[in-house]
Amino acid sequence: MHSIPESLYFLPTDEPERKRLNLQNEVFRKALGNSIVFAPIKLHTGDKVLDSGTGSAAWLLDCYNANKDATFYGIDLKTDMFPRLNDEQKQQIHLDMENILQLPGLWTDSFQLVNQRLLMTAFSQENWDTALEQIYRVLAPGGWVQLVEISQCISGERSREFYAMFRDLFSKRGVLNDCADHIPKFLKDAGFDQVKAQRYELSIGGPPDSGGINAEARKSFNGANRRMLSTVVTLGIRTEEEYKEMVEDLEREWENDAQSKMIFYVFLGQKPLAAYDDK
Repeated sequence: MHSIPESLYFLPTDEPERKRLNLQNEVFRKALGNSIVFAPIKLHTGDKVLDSGTGSAAWLLDCYNANKDATFYGIDLKTDMFPRLNDEQKQQIHLDMENILQLPGLWTDSFQLVNQRLLMTAFSQENWDTALEQIYRVLAPGGWVQLVEISQCISGERSREFYAMFRDLFSKRGVLNDCADHIPKFLKDAGFDQVKAQRYELSIGGPPDSGGINAEARKSFNGANRRMLSTVVTLGIRTEEEYKEMVEDLEREWENDAQSKMIFYVFLGQKPLAAYDDK
């Protein structure tokens, strides 16, 4: 096992976080029209799919349930939130402690699809460069990467104050704040072709809508914000009392402003069919 550097990720890896990630996966699946794979490919027997930063493996299990002929690999720096697989799932799903910044050499040219979602709190700019170089290497020629990242929150003054504080947190942790603005260039620099970015809006404001997605989304994001308390206080960005008040104000603003929304993007890139990986 290779050495794993300290993660920049802010959130804990425990049972409450596993439940929050499962809710988050449900929210994004609904927001994306129940789509799981956005790349223009169909998975067949023998094809391999990699989920980077798999967490609770919620996306991976969704993809498996829709494509049971393929083989699936989920990786993360910690295994605490991995689900228990049944005997049938174990035949096609492999969950391992691995680092997207240093993937096994034997995986070169192996995968038809690599998925990575919402790791904006985990990577510096250098990490992004390295991660995409590694993803490029392990994709088979013609394979696709799909990334999902949040761009911004559109709401009121409390939200602007909170996310200004969030940018300070990112800076002190060495994390790239506005990764969604840079990912298309990062993908092209890593060698990908067919780079695309699709914009989506996710409502988080007002009373529950007909599908309840806005209330579920709000619950998921609020949960993440509350769970960053320790990091914010430890870095001296806010006191415990100040941060709790900010989060409560933010939650009230979202509940009262039906126009509150998160903007996020799905990014795609293809490894050229004639790729020669000299990275």
